[in-house]
Amino acid sequence: MRRRAFTMIEMLVAIVLVGVVTTFAVLTFNAVTTAWTSSTEYLDKMQRSDYMLDQVVSGLKSMYYPHTGQQDYTYGFYLTDGGNGDDPRSSDTIEWAKTGSAIVGNQNASADTVHRVQLMVLEEGNRDYKEPIEVTGLYARMCPDPALRPKRDKKVQEIDYTFANSDMYQPVLVADGIVGFNCRVLKDPDQSASDASDAKFEDEWDASNSVPYKVELSFRIADPDGKSYRSNTAPIKRIVRIPVYEQSQDGASLPSEDKKGAGGARRGGMGGPKQ
Repeated sequence: MRRRAFTMIEMLVAIVLVGVVTTFAVLTFNAVTTAWTSSTEYLDKMQRSDYMLDQVVSGLKSMYYPHTGQQDYTYGFYLTDGGNGDDPRSSDTIEWAKTGSAIVGNQNASADTVHRVQLMVLEEGNRDYKEPIEVTGLYARMCPDPALRPKRDKKVQEIDYTFANSDMYQPVLVADGIVGFNCRVLKDPDQSASDASDAKFEDEWDASNSVPYKVELSFRIADPDGKSYRSNTAPIKRIVRIPVYEQSQDGASLPSEDKKGAGGARRGGMGGPKQ
């Protein structure tokens, strides 16, 4: 009995079909792998940014204001409005006096003393400081309390120990992957509402001899590989109740014990100030 063999045309058709199936399988595998990698990278940035935002919240809760019976610009909260916080160039800058290791770390010698912290998002290539910025992200600067700064010596040229001295305090990267930062303030309890979305948060803070009642923080996360992971990605947000608000109003009132609304997380949708 004669066995029928494959013709050349049948062989070519089979090879083409195998090639098409293989190409489709490879493309599908690559698409799935790329999506998985992008999702993992994005979630990793979300987790690290969320942790850093908790550090900022802790830093704001540990805000320091002296109990001297008078208001003091040295310990007030400063906000420089740079825009809506969608990117580094439209981000805000905030500055306040605090105690504790939040943001600065427990290995920092200033963690056990009063110090001022300045928080901002800086873009790669920024040359406003002594050393150029190498990575876009959230940066912090720290300077000691005025009481701990060297005493003035008339024989020596006076040194500016404020944040205005860009050579004195180099920004330190605290969280990469953050490309935008926006801060809004609730100036007093009268602007509060039962629904946080109806509260009268504002982008400007002029009373730099005191601190606001509440602070709203929003961080924008970088898209993985420069590609949009989601077209409607919204910032991570926190609303922080400042414990020393009452004390900052006259320098004498006791800090509030009201912890309600002190720091709730929700996901939705700096040149320094004068001292």
